Amino acid sequence: MDIIAKRYAESLFDLAKEEQAIESYQKDMEKVYNVFLDKTFVQFFSHVAIVDDVKMDILKKSFDHQISEYVLNFLLLLVKKRRIRYILGICQQFQILCYEYFDIKIGKLYTPYSLSIENIEKVEKAMSQKEGKKVKLRMIIDESLIGGMRVEIDNHIYDDSLSYKLESLRQELLRK
Repeated sequence: MDIIAKRYAESLFDLAKEEQAIESYQKDMEKVYNVFLDKTFVQFFSHVAIVDDVKMDILKKSFDHQISEYVLNFLLLLVKKRRIRYILGICQQFQILCYEYFDIKIGKLYTPYSLSIENIEKVEKAMSQKEGKKVKLRMIIDESLIGGMRVEIDNHIYDDSLSYKLESLRQELLRK
């Protein structure tokens, strides 16, 4: 599955580069991804009992003037080739290619509670300075942290959580 998704994503990315519209395609693929996160849509468009023309007509009506013509044609191609079931993987692979192209690192921000967009941006800015590249973080709520936060980028973990500090203190006290 990953190989198929990667190949289709690479093809679309090559087209985006050729059209000099990588950012536009990236936004379009984010929209497509958010729609197809609902598994029922993937099941519907993958179902063999539903005629391809019906599926393509629904896609055209749903995404008309919402995404670029080329991205829409790409979705129609996936329906024709019976590859639409790979759409989430294709979207993810496409995002990875875009982030690599724009030299952006992707990471995870673990916090025990939800942060505002402004606070997330502050953490991203700080991590960008530390990493020497632009960093985009996806927030994940982890109540076991008690307080503070933990950031994972590639194989690096920056842990400033209260639970980590308490564990470190416990280890230090046990050594004495």
